[in-house]
Amino acid sequence: MSMNPIITLPDGYFLSVVQASDAEALVEYLNDKEIYNTTLTIPYPYKKEDAESWIGRKLAYREKVGRDFTFAIRDANGKLIGIVAADNYEPGKSHYTEIGYWLARPYWGRGIITGAVRAFVRYLFLETELKRITAHIFSHNTGSIRVAEKNGFVREGLLRKHYCKDGVYYDGYLYGLLKEDMEL
Repeated sequence: MSMNPIITLPDGYFLSVVQASDAEALVEYLNDKEIYNTTLTIPYPYKKEDAESWIGRKLAYREKVGRDFTFAIRDANGKLIGIVAADNYEPGKSHYTEIGYWLARPYWGRGIITGAVRAFVRYLFLETELKRITAHIFSHNTGSIRVAEKNGFVREGLLRKHYCKDGVYYDGYLYGLLKEDMEL
């Protein structure tokens, strides 16, 4: 599988499909307690087996559906530095999907994730029948909240004690974006 860009981003960054060779970068960057604290399903510590299992699910989905809705965010050298995904999307079965995203800590504060989410959402609206995209975000994840809001997502609700992680209940926000509200 090539690392040909599917979507180019500023400053040499790009989005492309996830590959088996991304396991090392996933382990390197997801062994970060702050990423763990702001995401629901990424384990900590993050092991090679976790990366291989996750990549296996992405490759199986690609085989089943014939296309990808999970993209690696890559630096100019092609190294995975983050992910933007619509993991639960099944083409032809729904008019909406939920997205999720994360970016490795060394790349925070540069606008990379904001641009990646913008490009990904645009891709989803142009290349699929989607009419609505949602994002569920922990109320304490101010970085992800800023990314969503900069991309036109509207806070639609507070989900009180909606998430349970490590035996602790957390509030979250539901954000939504409609196709007609985005400039394509």
